[in-house]
Amino acid sequence: MGIATDLILIVLAGLIGGLIAKRFKQPLIIGYILAGIALGPYTGGATISQVGELENLAEIGVALLLFSLGLEFPMREIKPIWRIAFLGTLIQVVLTLVFGFFIGRFMGWERVPSWWFAVAIVSSSTSVTMKTLVSRRLMGTLSSRVMLGMSIIQDITVIPMLVVLVNVSSGGDVGVMGVVKPIATAFIFVAIMMILGARLIPFLLRLVANWNSRELFLLAITAVGLGVGYITRSFNLSFSFGAFIAGIVLSRSEYVHKALSDLIPVRDIFGLLFFVSIGMLMNPHFLYANFWLILGLTLIVGIGRGLLLGGIGFSFGYRNIVPLAMVLGMIPISEISFIVARAGVESKGISNDVYSIILTTVVMSMILGPLIAGLTRPVYDTFKRLFKPEQVRTVNVDTDKLENHVIIVGGGHTARYIGFVLKSLQLPYVIVENNHRIFQEFRQDGLNAIFGDAAEYHILSAASIQRAKLLLVATSGFGSVINILNTARELNQDIRVLARAENREQIEQLGKNGVNEVIQPEFEAGLEMARQALLSLNVSAVGIQQHLDSVRREQYNPLEDIKDGSHNLSQLLSSINMIDLNWLEVKADNPFVGRTLSESNLRREHGINVVGIIRDKQFETDPDAEFKIKLGDYLALIGKPDKLRSFMSFTGNKRNGKAPA
Repeated sequence: MGIATDLILIVLAGLIGGLIAKRFKQPLIIGYILAGIALGPYTGGATISQVGELENLAEIGVALLLFSLGLEFPMREIKPIWRIAFLGTLIQVVLTLVFGFFIGRFMGWERVPSWWFAVAIVSSSTSVTMKTLVSRRLMGTLSSRVMLGMSIIQDITVIPMLVVLVNVSSGGDVGVMGVVKPIATAFIFVAIMMILGARLIPFLLRLVANWNSRELFLLAITAVGLGVGYITRSFNLSFSFGAFIAGIVLSRSEYVHKALSDLIPVRDIFGLLFFVSIGMLMNPHFLYANFWLILGLTLIVGIGRGLLLGGIGFSFGYRNIVPLAMVLGMIPISEISFIVARAGVESKGISNDVYSIILTTVVMSMILGPLIAGLTRPVYDTFKRLFKPEQVRTVNVDTDKLENHVIIVGGGHTARYIGFVLKSLQLPYVIVENNHRIFQEFRQDGLNAIFGDAAEYHILSAASIQRAKLLLVATSGFGSVINILNTARELNQDIRVLARAENREQIEQLGKNGVNEVIQPEFEAGLEMARQALLSLNVSAVGIQQHLDSVRREQYNPLEDIKDGSHNLSQLLSSINMIDLNWLEVKADNPFVGRTLSESNLRREHGINVVGIIRDKQFETDPDAEFKIKLGDYLALIGKPDKLRSFMSFTGNKRNGKAPA
C-alpha cells in the first residue's frame, strides 16, 4: 500500500503517543515526536518507507499551522507589539548570531561551520510554540503575541543569511542583491497581499459561502492558505510564510471565525504528520553516543537565547510574567533549521557530523521546550512569593477604602467609558490597565486606576478584589481573560464576573469557566443600531424589545445552557425593558399646558401614567399629583399600546417611544 500504510502507522502511533502524553499531562506534540522516533528508520519494528513523501505532507502541516496562526493573529494584535517584533527581533538575531558563532568555535569548528550553526539556532519554532500555547490555553495573552510575533520575524531574517552562507560555502560571490532580493521580495509580496489579496480572498469566500456548502467552504479555505504558500515558494520564499500572510489577510474578513473553526481539524491532522516527521529525524543511537553533548548544547542554546529574548523584552518595557515566558517558552529551535542544516551539507559548509549535531539538537529542543515552558507559571509564582512584589502604581485610588466596588480590567476606551459612568454616579470602581500609555491617559482623565497585569495576584489584591462586588473583564485577548478569571476566582470565589467575548465558541468557554454574564461588543452594537432604526420607524417598543431579546437569547444560548436556569434574574431584568415607555413633548397646542397632573386626570380618562418628566434637561422621576405641566416639558408615559396611540393622536404629537436627545 506504500504511503497509505505509512499514514495508517503514523495515525495509530500518533494516537498512542498522544494518549501517553495526555496521561502524564504533557502537550500532545511530545507524544507525536516520540511516536516519530519509534517509526523512524533508526529503530526496529514498524518503519516508515516513504519518508520523502511524508516530509512534503509535513510541510503542509507547518503551512496550515501558520495559516491558522495568521487567522488568530490579526493586524490589530500586531500593532501594539510592532516595536519589539521588528526592532527587538533584529537585535536578538544579531546577538544570537554572535552567541552561536562562539559556541561553534568553542566546539572546535572552523569559522564557516560556526556561522552555519549560529544561523541554525537564530529562530524559535513558531509551530511548536503555538501548539504549546494552545495546549495550555494561553493563546491571546500578551506574552503569546510577543513570542509568536518575534518567532515569525526570526524566520524571515534567516532567508537572506542562508543566501549569504550558501554563496560563501560554495565559493561564489556574496552580492548585495543576493541579500537584498529576498527581503525586498517579502515586502513586495506582503504589500500585494494587503492591497489586492484583502479584496480578492474575501470575495472568493463570499461567493463560496453563498452556496451553503461546508465542504466547499473548507476546501476554499484550505486552498487559500496552501495556494498563497505555493506562490511564495515559487519566489524562493518560505511556504509557511505565505500561508501566514494569507491568514493575516483573511483575519480581517467576516469569515475568520468560521474559517478557523472549520480548519482546525484539518490543521491538527497535518500537524500530526509534521511532528511525527520531526521525530523520525532523531537517531537514538547518535543521541545515546553523544547524550551529554547534545543535552548540554540544547540547554546552553535554549537558555542562552531565552535570556537574550527575555532581556530584550524587559528592555522594551515588558514586565511581570512576559520576560520569563520568553525565556522559558521560546526554547524550541525553529523547523527552518532543518533547511539550513541541509543547505549547509549540500554546499559543503558543514560536515555530516556537524549536520547530525544540529539536527539532533533541534529535535531535542522541540521535545524539551514544551516541558520547560510548563514551568513558567510555577517559577513566576515562586518568585513572587520569595521576593516582595514591585510597588503597585495607582492613580486616585485608596485601596484600603475600596469595598463593594467594581473592578474593570483592560479594554482601553471601553474601560474609560465605564469609568466615566460609574464616576458620574459616584459608585466605587477601579480600573486595572496593563498598557502604560493608557494608564497615563486615565491619570489625565481623573479616573481611578492601577497599573499592572490583572492576571497577577498582587495586582488584583491591590484592587481589593476580596471585597469587590463585580469584575468586568473588558480585555479582548481570550487567553488573557482565562488567566484573569483563574486568578480572580482564587482570590474571591464568589465575585460576579462579566466578560467580553468575540464569538459563540468563546461564550461557551467563558460559561464553563464560571463567567456570569458575557457581552459580545459587535453583536450588541448591531442590536442597538437595529433598535434605534426600528424606533425611527415607529415600531412599538414592546415589539422591538421582544424581538431583540429573542435574538440575544439565541446568541448567548451556549452561556444560558451552562448556567442551567440560574439566569432567572437576568430574564426578569430584561422583561422590565419590555414596558412600553413613550415620550410626549408638551407643545403650545397641548391641552394640558398649565394644568397639574391631578387636574389632567390622565390615568382615569386616557389610561396613561406619567412616570417621569424632563424639564430644562433635568429628569424627575415619579412626579406627584400637584406637579404642573409646562410648555417644553417631556413626559415619560407608560400604558397599553392602543391607549398610548390614542393619547398621542389626541395631543397631536407624533413622537412615539423615543427619549429626547
